[in-house]
Amino acid sequence: MRSRWAAISAPIAAHLLRTPGTRLLIVGRTPEPEALVLSRLRELGEVRYARADVTDEHRLRAAVEAATEAWGVPLASVLHLAGTLVERPVGELDAETWRRALAAKTRGAWALHRLTADHPVTSFVTFSSVNGWFGGAMNAAYAAANAYLDALALYRRSLGLPAQSLAWSMWRERGMSRGYGLTALTEARGYRLLDAPAALRSFDLARTMDEPHLLIGADRTAPWVRSHVVAPVRQTRRLAARVGLEDGTDLGALYRAAADGARAAGLSDDAWTLRTAGTTARPDEAEAGEELRRLESRLAEVWCGVLGRDRVGRDENFFDLGGNSLLLVTAQTAVNRAFGTDLSVVDLFAHPTVRDLARHLSATGAGSTAVAEQPPRQEAGGLDRAKEQAQRQRAARARRTARHGKDRGRA
Repeated sequence: MRSRWAAISAPIAAHLLRTPGTRLLIVGRTPEPEALVLSRLRELGEVRYARADVTDEHRLRAAVEAATEAWGVPLASVLHLAGTLVERPVGELDAETWRRALAAKTRGAWALHRLTADHPVTSFVTFSSVNGWFGGAMNAAYAAANAYLDALALYRRSLGLPAQSLAWSMWRERGMSRGYGLTALTEARGYRLLDAPAALRSFDLARTMDEPHLLIGADRTAPWVRSHVVAPVRQTRRLAARVGLEDGTDLGALYRAAADGARAAGLSDDAWTLRTAGTTARPDEAEAGEELRRLESRLAEVWCGVLGRDRVGRDENFFDLGGNSLLLVTAQTAVNRAFGTDLSVVDLFAHPTVRDLARHLSATGAGSTAVAEQPPRQEAGGLDRAKEQAQRQRAARARRTARHGKDRGRA
């Protein structure tokens, strides 16, 4: 059996705590001294932990009432993530195994549903699985438990109560998928592996949609998925306009112009997104030499650090990887520090992939020194680090001076 409390709950909890004013009550069976992740979460905001089985309605109510009294605010939303995965042929599942496999999701969800009768909430979200919709040869009990969550969402909606069941494919190396030996087969069937940033973006998008049941991470182009989904894919975003940037464009002015255009089109401030598709020019692949590949590799490492990812592909868009305006500024600082450059936010916005930005850096002269300008060795003293930083700054100024002189000559 597999359980997934801390592995998936921790990223979700940290994500929720980024919203100012959030108070988070976490209920789990792990003794608090062993729940080391709690100390990190408490650095982000107000967090209470209650040790209780979510299927124990009495202890669940006591935990909620204690938190309500301590904080002086009512329970506003419910997020149910508990679950147990049993992988064996259905013929080998005895009654006790069935009960254990179903309890966390089914009895836990029903206990939370009953709890909200005394604590009206504005949000009731359960974490389901694509197996609840597509089934599975070795996980019949797990599929049944998730199908129950999907049905409960519909039932609550029929009562006029808030409810949403998010049916996930698989979080990469999180919770039940950690060390899972059949991930290749999972992907082959059309269930995409979502890393944490992508999953959190999907979570945010799903919460904006007024749908009781959503499949997240199911690839409709895969034959298995396509054979089970009859409705056409509904786009959640559409291209409203395409804008070309000139050198020296004020990104703030661009954003304000986009906002004005969106309002003129009757869109609210949270109904549109400004993002970049990168440069339209596509240099010949044969031009990419060994030096440029090293530059791309180093740049990908920097982006991994900024975005909190294990890997970044050369053609993956910064904004599709979880980047936003705040992280763009962080990326600007990190790239300039790593390469001794003086790139602006507009430079990064106009070159949102590792490939595009690497070519841009190479064109400005950063490519010849990219490998040499690695982060200072830890054993280097403060004076050595200061000298290295000064050298990078001088090199950057020299490149800017040469570039500006070239531009004046063309004028």
